[in-house]
Amino acid sequence: MEANELATRLLRRYGLLLLLAVVLPTVAMGVFVYRQQPTYTAHARILAAAATPRAQAEAVALVSQVRAIATSRDLVAAALSDTRLFGDPDEIVANVVVTGLGTSAVVDLAYTDTDPLRAQQIAAALVKATTTQLDKVRIGGLPEVLKSIDDQLTDLAKKRAPLLAEAQANPRDLIALSRLSGIDRLINDLSGDRNRLAEDAAAAGHATVLASPTVPDQRDPRGLPAKAGLAAIVGLALGLIAVGCIETLRPTVSGAARVGRLLDVPVLGAIRSDPVALSDVGRRVRLAAQRAKVSTVVLVRATRALVKPELVDRVEAATLRPGAAPARVAIPIDGRQSPVLGDPSMMDEPATQATTALAVITANDNNRAGRAPALRRVCALDELDPAAESDKIGLVVLVGATTRLAAVHSVRDLMAASGWPLLGVLGDGTDPGGVR
Repeated sequence: MEANELATRLLRRYGLLLLLAVVLPTVAMGVFVYRQQPTYTAHARILAAAATPRAQAEAVALVSQVRAIATSRDLVAAALSDTRLFGDPDEIVANVVVTGLGTSAVVDLAYTDTDPLRAQQIAAALVKATTTQLDKVRIGGLPEVLKSIDDQLTDLAKKRAPLLAEAQANPRDLIALSRLSGIDRLINDLSGDRNRLAEDAAAAGHATVLASPTVPDQRDPRGLPAKAGLAAIVGLALGLIAVGCIETLRPTVSGAARVGRLLDVPVLGAIRSDPVALSDVGRRVRLAAQRAKVSTVVLVRATRALVKPELVDRVEAATLRPGAAPARVAIPIDGRQSPVLGDPSMMDEPATQATTALAVITANDNNRAGRAPALRRVCALDELDPAAESDKIGLVVLVGATTRLAAVHSVRDLMAASGWPLLGVLGDGTDPGGVR
């Protein structure tokens, strides 16, 4: 099946279904978005590290670390408790968005709420809790270690004072001098360790709030075009899936031309209200009947529905009783040069003129010559007299805009059972793609 034929078939039979599949989700999405409460977003920016990330991977890891901390339920609950704010931590976590700014160490933290003041307050609480937790994670237990070293140095200083006094009182007391020397060595070692730890803490840096959140004065955009477009695409996809299921369970054929190709017969036209088009249909039926040498044309539908009597009357009138003017056919009667067919100078001359080289035969001259037309009747299958079933009969199939494939097979079964030849396919007037 060609692409244009497939598109025509979809639009012709399932156009309304596809239209509803696109329009209904789009309208539903529009109503849903319109009825949503307006939201406001408060933004804050955090310098998460003192050093600039050297690669994209380091920047992504830094943003991931901040996001993991800011969306931690325990941290959100603690931040709300410290600022005396109320709310469900899970809902607040769902409305927190953390994004990075390029490959820098600056991270944007945003919180969305229906109340602009509440959005600013919760964003500020989250920023404070996040920076504090970042410092704790980065420095670890270093403050406790420094405090422990300071306590040890204070205790050693207290112990050193009496030893120093004893050593000064007895300069030759080697034991007192040895004890004093040991305490001094411990104090020097602890002081060196403390200096190195303090340098490491300074190198690690602290998380800094670069931009505190402010109360948003404009509500967030609803994003209706994007959401409606997505709903339309999803609806169209579901509609195509439904069409595919229907075509799989009940396959159909679109148009008279497609049915004619399946049955390997020509399309004789389509029944129209235009007399010229109807006359052309009758001419095609007569030619097909003459070629098949049949005397009766039986009109059948591809479906089980009966053929309307008015359709039979119109086809029979166009086929057996054409209302066109008698045609003039010029036939040479001697060996002289004959004029061109349809020459007005020759047509105006009487047919009985002795000097003419043509014999003019009208449509009624066939009956005068005793040559009765081979085609005598056009009827529907249910109107066929059982006594006439032995006559030479030809079938003409009436089809609409769409025809089930099973109905096409039933036509083949009728041909096989009756032995009647199939003259062609005729549109019943509902197929806009039929031959006119």
